Amino acid sequence: MYRILNKRKLAPEVHEYVIEAPEIARAARPGQFVVLRLHERGERIPLTIADADPETGGVTIVVQEVGKTTREMGDKFGKGDCILDFVGPLGKPSEIENFGTVICIGGGLGIAPVYPITRALKDAGNTVLGIIGARTKDLLFYIDKMEKVCDELIVTTDDGSAGRKGFTSDPLTEILAAGRKVDRVVAIGPAVMMRACADATRPF
Repeated sequence: MYRILNKRKLAPEVHEYVIEAPEIARAARPGQFVVLRLHERGERIPLTIADADPETGGVTIVVQEVGKTTREMGDKFGKGDCILDFVGPLGKPSEIENFGTVICIGGGLGIAPVYPITRALKDAGNTVLGIIGARTKDLLFYIDKMEKVCDELIVTTDDGSAGRKGFTSDPLTEILAAGRKVDRVVAIGPAVMMRACADATRPF
């Protein structure tokens, strides 16, 4: 059994959980994920690791309530409760090295998995420009965390309720068009956002 050390609401129907899993916390690398099962009758669901603390043994995941298991977790599981299975770290870690100048983009729930990658790239010596966005300000989170690991952070919302109005691909396009040397772009978010970011980089 794996105990929930903390739970907090980040946005409507989005919660951050810190799960006590020392072995996973020590082994986890940016870009990896875990698979959890709440109880014996539960389904197994994959969730990207948003943070890991080897000292406390805590592994952070961000969960959006979109299906049966995630809604059950949001409604019935809180600090002090235990989940049955928590397996990981799984998957190939993100490539982390000193590339030079890197732009890290997180859209919507993608802000959570892009955070540890951004931090690791900064720790590796890169100049890091961060761009995070959501449909509206109520859906934004981790602004403070991203500010700490970025040399510059741009916030966007579709409706202009926070930061600049527009999409995350807009400042990316402007930065590239201005001739700034960018060695790598990392983008995590909805498929339409990642497609727009990929299209923005192609001419360069």
